[in-house]
Amino acid sequence: MKCHGCGVEIQTVDPQKPGFLPEHVFEKFLSNEEEALCQRCFKLKHYGELMPMKIDINFLSELKKIIKNFDTVLWVIDIIDFEGTYDKQILELVKDKNVFLIINKVDLLPKSVAFAELKDWVLERVKNDLNIKKDNIRLISAKKNFGINRLMKILKGQNINKAIVVGTTNVGKSSLLNTITNVKITTSSFPGTTLGVVRRKISDYGIELYDTPGIETNNRFTDFFDIYTQVEMIPKRTISRKTFKPDVGKVIFISSLFRFKILSPAHDDLKPIFLIFAPENISFHQTKEERVEDLLQNRIGEVLYPPYEKNYPLDIEYEKEIVMIEENEELALPGLGWISVRRGPLNIEVVKPKNIEMVIRKPLISPKKGNII
Repeated sequence: MKCHGCGVEIQTVDPQKPGFLPEHVFEKFLSNEEEALCQRCFKLKHYGELMPMKIDINFLSELKKIIKNFDTVLWVIDIIDFEGTYDKQILELVKDKNVFLIINKVDLLPKSVAFAELKDWVLERVKNDLNIKKDNIRLISAKKNFGINRLMKILKGQNINKAIVVGTTNVGKSSLLNTITNVKITTSSFPGTTLGVVRRKISDYGIELYDTPGIETNNRFTDFFDIYTQVEMIPKRTISRKTFKPDVGKVIFISSLFRFKILSPAHDDLKPIFLIFAPENISFHQTKEERVEDLLQNRIGEVLYPPYEKNYPLDIEYEKEIVMIEENEELALPGLGWISVRRGPLNIEVVKPKNIEMVIRKPLISPKKGNII
């Protein structure tokens, strides 16, 4: 018997491992032929409490085995963190499948973003990687049940009877399944809630959907923190934004892990103008270069956050990089946010953790459009 919430095989031996249920509780489920919840999922569902345990499972390796049995893939992407969730490892597994890109959390974008333009932006971003039809790019909000009925009608119209749901951690896969099936499987903001394949039958459409564990990327700013800090970093309302017009030499922090110094003016010796977009619990802070070390030594958790507590254990190797972002371009920071240049070019010296790959891209939020969705 598998856990109805996380998909792991129920076991009654070791409470420190996934799938544990006390034997007397497990026997009740067996005798009543009910669907069981492991102890970990029960506490998540009813108390919002995550039991600490070592999860020694290579989810990517497991996904490679499972995905061979499916022709259709629903790949869930977080639009607020497109670069961090459009994962190359997953891309390699799905590029020859019938892929639906499920672009989640569109409700967190400013209302000035037109959905038609957003879909065009996604198509332009992925066209060199995926042979995908525009209609297979679906904009949704699993939280607000937006766009999901249309998605299911399209799947039914293509005579799809089963599909696998994939994505990185915290993109909202299980929440999507909850909304579609109207069955409250275990979901939470904590990464790694789903630990095995969870099958769901959508009777109204004659389709079976299979939820899978979120893949950990290890290349996002969020990956430097524990799961409790990661939960705080997830946006819960419309993404925050702030406009900057700094002098040469000023330093801008985004959280405590990323900062950049303005190296030169924009065109015609004018100050550069740019916006920073990030979830509400990620700080922006402008300062003088001579104050940087004091902030790093004394103000982490107060002025610079995340982390949200002083003396948080961080063992990070940093590197410097010179970056030039042209006017009407954006610099995406996986797991953190993005910088959108309105007057440029923006010539900066970046200090960031090694192996974090920044991406210069066309603007997700166009500076010249104001139409309401």
